[in-house]
Amino acid sequence: MNRRLALVVAVLVALPAAGRADDPAPAPAPSSAPTKTVDAMVGEVITLPYNRTAAYSPGWVRGPTVNLTDSGNGQWKGNIKDLAGVFTVTEKRISGANFNIVMDRDGEEWTAQGTVDGKRVRIVLGPDALVARYDNRFYELKRVSEDLWVTVPTGPGIRVKGDAAGKSPYYPQFIFALLAVL
Repeated sequence: MNRRLALVVAVLVALPAAGRADDPAPAPAPSSAPTKTVDAMVGEVITLPYNRTAAYSPGWVRGPTVNLTDSGNGQWKGNIKDLAGVFTVTEKRISGANFNIVMDRDGEEWTAQGTVDGKRVRIVLGPDALVARYDNRFYELKRVSEDLWVTVPTGPGIRVKGDAAGKSPYYPQFIFALLAVL
């Protein structure tokens, strides 16, 4: 017998029984417990032309400078702009170590103001304008389309996608995302 034929015979003999065509297939392995699905992204905030971005879902906010997760009972855990810890969220306030933002809603307009890491923050969002101050940066933006706020005639802008483009974006997710990109 030549070497090739001997090698083929040796391989066939060494094959496990499950690999042979005339033997029944093995029983399927028991299924594992279902895995928890991650909430899908519902909104995103992007600064232009810098392309700083933060996306969010009902249960998280993610971006290069933010990683927060809703842990229930009004508590968000993670970090934002080098501040790490637990952030407590109520209808009128977001607070944590070196983080204190007070919310005020009046019809279609709302104001978020306070301090983040000792820096003054004030954001006023209305149907046609977004005015934001973060430390020494100031933005006065006009809504030019449903998904775009810009400094007219030229200047920086903020593009919003999904829920962030709506009249009443998720709270506190939108605030966290906006603070992360300013």
